[in-house]
Amino acid sequence: MRKIFFVLGLLISLLVNAQPDFNIQVRVTDNQIEITDRSIFRRLENDIKTFISIQKWSLDKVLPAELFDLTIEIIPSAYNQTTGEITAVAMIQCRRPVFGTNYNTILLNFRDENFNFTYLDQQRFDYTDGQYGTEITGLLAFYCNYCLGLDYDSFGQESGTPYFNKAAQILSLAQAKSGGAGWTAFGRNLRTRYNLIDNILNERFKTIRLAYYIYHRKGMDVFQKKPLEARKQIFKAIEEVKKVYAIAPNTVMLLMFFDSKRDEIINIYKGATAIEKPKIVEILTEIDITNATKYEDILQEK
Repeated sequence: MRKIFFVLGLLISLLVNAQPDFNIQVRVTDNQIEITDRSIFRRLENDIKTFISIQKWSLDKVLPAELFDLTIEIIPSAYNQTTGEITAVAMIQCRRPVFGTNYNTILLNFRDENFNFTYLDQQRFDYTDGQYGTEITGLLAFYCNYCLGLDYDSFGQESGTPYFNKAAQILSLAQAKSGGAGWTAFGRNLRTRYNLIDNILNERFKTIRLAYYIYHRKGMDVFQKKPLEARKQIFKAIEEVKKVYAIAPNTVMLLMFFDSKRDEIINIYKGATAIEKPKIVEILTEIDITNATKYEDILQEK
């Protein structure tokens, strides 16, 4: 009888631990690759989705309503059928639900220019915390942890640190074992995995993590019931972002924030009062100057 209860307990534990942390969507856009049989890319999509789904990434039990969306689009530019080497760009986007609504707000909308890895048919996607497996599992584990870090930061001030630390550990292992582009400090492109981690854990840019918390927990999550108060909090969040701009106007954290939030902020403040609109436009055009003309839409009559 004890054995029966033990087995039942083990099965329940396995089911709980197998509960996914993400609503995961994976797409390999392979139109740049000249190949007759494209089924290898469909299997890659399925293997990535399965790998992410069966891992327990977060430290907490995540309820179905709390799952947030993770979308990975891989765009290969070269594929070696013999070695399985793939040279690609990847678009990584994660969204989390806004309290009391059916709306999901973007936490990360990132273009990784060096999403390069090797994939062979029937390849195993083994992964263990604290160890470097393969380039593809390292890439996926890095972004799963990074997105979880942003998600936790959006609910509690600096609550995402354990996940950013995990992503930093993956980066360190990849530097030692792989040394591939995107993992290192050197490169012409600001949008690298190295810069994502370096910036998010850098004390100089700490206020942008506070901005994520204020923007989402005190702004977006109360927007449905208190839109005026929500916009005030979102403005405060952008003031925190401005502090980062004052010390490092070209940091990847600013690019990441506005790539994720620009359209949302414009839509939010289109419905603002006549007093709010010029104030938000002034601060946005100062710290996101290359997109200044887009913010002028806020000033249009609604």
